[in-house]
Amino acid sequence: MITISDKKDCCGCAACVQKCPKHCISMVEDSEGFLYPSVNTEQCIECGICEKVCPMRNISEKRLPLKSYAAYTSDDRIRYRSSSGGIFYEIAKNIIADGGVVFGAKFDEKWQVIMAYTECEDGIFDFMGSKYVQANVCATFQEAESFLKANRKVLYTGTPCQIAGLKKYLIIPILLQLMLVVMEFLVLRSGECTWMRSVLM
Repeated sequence: MITISDKKDCCGCAACVQKCPKHCISMVEDSEGFLYPSVNTEQCIECGICEKVCPMRNISEKRLPLKSYAAYTSDDRIRYRSSSGGIFYEIAKNIIADGGVVFGAKFDEKWQVIMAYTECEDGIFDFMGSKYVQANVCATFQEAESFLKANRKVLYTGTPCQIAGLKKYLIIPILLQLMLVVMEFLVLRSGECTWMRSVLM
């Protein structure tokens, strides 16, 4: 069973929530608006699956990148709307043109940052630009898995901890893993969610 005694031991990826076979884990906001898992102990069957998919309890080995590139889009319109040169848009556009699906962070109608997906090029714009607060992952790991099992390419863009959670969550054949493209962006720290929402609203 997932128990959080120290908040630094949880990255809020929600892999445990989405993998729980009894659906007895939910993400709950603390006083600052950060999300942490909470287990309904009466429904928990102590199967341990939540602990197996936790990227904080099962840290992957460090690896050096095979190659590194620096790039930006040549489209001024896209670059001006972007935070880091517009490469996300160019990769996402190609994934969608190839019949794939793109996941990213966007604001919902209540100015909460959520992870979501789009299957059309216009939807990419919602994911562009920095959000500066923790995103609610919602059920996007489950959704990404469904698209992969339907043999569709998936681009999942998120923080390193969200990507680590996604990779721990997915149990799919190697051939389907080749359909998954992940894009991480560096995060120094996340801002206080409740304060951000109060400012935006």
